[in-house]
Amino acid sequence: MKKIISLVVMVVVYTSIHAQSYTGTADYKKMSRQAIFNEVPFTDKVTEAAIKDSLEKLGYKPKESKGFMVYKGVNLASLAKEPLDIYIAVERKSRKEKEVSVITMLLSRGEDNFITQGADAGIIDNARSFLNGFTNYIDTYYLEQQISEMEETRIAHEKKTAGLASDADDLQKKKKKIEKDIEDNIKEQADHKDAAEKHLQNMEALKSKRKN
Repeated sequence: MKKIISLVVMVVVYTSIHAQSYTGTADYKKMSRQAIFNEVPFTDKVTEAAIKDSLEKLGYKPKESKGFMVYKGVNLASLAKEPLDIYIAVERKSRKEKEVSVITMLLSRGEDNFITQGADAGIIDNARSFLNGFTNYIDTYYLEQQISEMEETRIAHEKKTAGLASDADDLQKKKKKIEKDIEDNIKEQADHKDAAEKHLQNMEALKSKRKN
């Protein structure tokens, strides 16, 4: 529990410093496009999984295109009053910062009709706010993943414990059987020894009756 709390604190501190998105340009189909960026304190794998999970819950699934996940006709009031195509790419920030990812987002009204800063400043601002808020979703997603993994590990240990307990019962039964077999064996040895001694006595008695 302490580890989980520490993890949350670390994420919140990091997020408060790095959560602010910013604008720039990114290449798509060999052309420079208006883009919104954000850095998050998670691996690219976790970040991409969280993004897919979030939009899938809204009913959208991506198609891959030139390194981007493309969501067609997304209706999000927080972005615009009209449906937009959302292009999202997630990359590791650098080799040294493997635990930090950069999210790149492009917006389009369809095909090559991409949103631009000048003509669509309001949508760009909405997109920045969207990415800023999305960081919190990744925080929650990552925490839930960690809790889920811990729960799976706990269940696996419990199953292993139950299996070992069952094995122990079987071993105890085998032990009792072996101990009983040993007791029977010792008794049978004694019985045969007594029988052999009686036969020896009888044989000696018969030998004493021999005539010289």
